[in-house]
Amino acid sequence: MAEKDIYQEVLDMVNREDIVGLPDTPSMLKVLQLQFTPEEAELSLKIGLTGGTLDELSEKTGIAKDELKKKLWTMADKGTMWIDPRGDNPTYRVLGAAAPGLIETGMFGNIRFPYDVELGKALHPAVVEWARDRLCTLGFPFAPIWAHPFILPDDAKPEENIAEFLRGQDYFSVSSCPCRLSHWISDPGNHCEHMLETCLHSGEAARWFVQHNQGREITYEDALELLKKANADGLVHSININGFICNCCTDCCPLFVGFYEFNTKTMVPSPFIPKIEEDECVACGDCADICPMKAITVDQIAVVDPDTCIGCGVCITHCPSEAMAFMRRPEQVELPEDVAKHVG
Repeated sequence: MAEKDIYQEVLDMVNREDIVGLPDTPSMLKVLQLQFTPEEAELSLKIGLTGGTLDELSEKTGIAKDELKKKLWTMADKGTMWIDPRGDNPTYRVLGAAAPGLIETGMFGNIRFPYDVELGKALHPAVVEWARDRLCTLGFPFAPIWAHPFILPDDAKPEENIAEFLRGQDYFSVSSCPCRLSHWISDPGNHCEHMLETCLHSGEAARWFVQHNQGREITYEDALELLKKANADGLVHSININGFICNCCTDCCPLFVGFYEFNTKTMVPSPFIPKIEEDECVACGDCADICPMKAITVDQIAVVDPDTCIGCGVCITHCPSEAMAFMRRPEQVELPEDVAKHVG
């Protein structure tokens, strides 16, 4: 098989086996060419996204177990292979699109390999194309937004509180945002200036990130502090799919790229929406300026458009007169079933 065909085959495999998939574009193929050697790409085609144990894969590939294990760990360190982080007989599988997946993993560990700068340059356009070609063609909003947990109303349920979810986890890690880092590398000077280390992981995902040098271990208290810093920086808590929590900006995140550049609703709003205390609002406009959805207009007082607001709470924590607070949204958008089973 010609080398260029190998990477197209890997891309085709991901798009057959992953519900979201990857963009079939030159930029994405360049990412794959940088992350996989030809031998690793051939091996990936034999393993697939379902994978198997070392015994199963040794028999399937014809490679001795010790040699195969070394190859698979090298791939995991490069961000192309998932290895269950616990247990004596783990499952090995090729990563799919996201959370975590091949649209992200090349940049999680920052600059570690000689090809990483070139990978970052290719990844940013691939992320934009992923938003356009895959996320915006699913036909439904799919990414849950989490309200900032430190300003929730009294009637918030534990399952609506991202901090309560984290309380139930036993391991945590943080990584640089690959969307933001690749944008910085790809287009210097024409990107946001938000904080970089914002991807929060818990449980098995966090263990995988730390074991394969793509994140650093943190504590539960560190995780809560990260949520506070992210909100103060105007970032939006999102996803929590497979223990994978994003803190998104409007400039680099494919969710917002889908909304702003391709006019597609990609996000499922939180169960809450800001309520304005008219007597307290001084019409300063700070909330409108920082709202990631441009959902607030200000005349005599601030007014929130409920159809556009995603209920993140960034406006509430940035209101200098404390005239805003969360209330329960009258109607809540439900997560698609295929997404909901991976949340939390």
